[in-house]
Amino acid sequence: MRPTPTPTPPTVATAPPTPAGTGPQTAPAYSRHRGIAAPDDDTRGRRLLVGLIHGSAEDPPCARLLALPPATGWSPGRITSQTVFPQELTLTPGVVFGGWIACLSDHFAGLAMLSALPDGLAFLTAQLSVEYRAPLVPGPADIEAEVTRCSTRHALVEIRFNQGGRVAAVATVEQIISRTGEHDG
Repeated sequence: MRPTPTPTPPTVATAPPTPAGTGPQTAPAYSRHRGIAAPDDDTRGRRLLVGLIHGSAEDPPCARLLALPPATGWSPGRITSQTVFPQELTLTPGVVFGGWIACLSDHFAGLAMLSALPDGLAFLTAQLSVEYRAPLVPGPADIEAEVTRCSTRHALVEIRFNQGGRVAAVATVEQIISRTGEHDG
């Protein structure tokens, strides 16, 4: 069963965000990092994100099998999700299974990379670490993933899990970037 979004309607980009400084969906990461596509670039990854958010693109098989929650908003190098952790995700009574949080960290790091990279580049997770600061419990949670460092060969993504007005977990995912040889315009 896929966790359902919280009742609060999220802000969702319907097209690639506007260039930095010209609208609410600006990209703080764009001005700080080499390797990130320009905010107004129409990339394959960004088109996929829009389709996933609006339900017009099919989730990858692993996302369906694992019932991974969807992104609810994005800007270049940044993903947000509003989700609800169901009781079924607990191992210790009343506490969401930490392995699930690690899985979500990898998932949302990948979505952040899709929002950031230009066409012709691919990425793979090289390392993942999670710092648990407070127990995540069944109920609403906000997830934010942001590319914090990016070059042409390597990127770092930070994922924050917020619940009840506090940061409950922070993950760091290192991504290795490679060329695919494909350029889709």
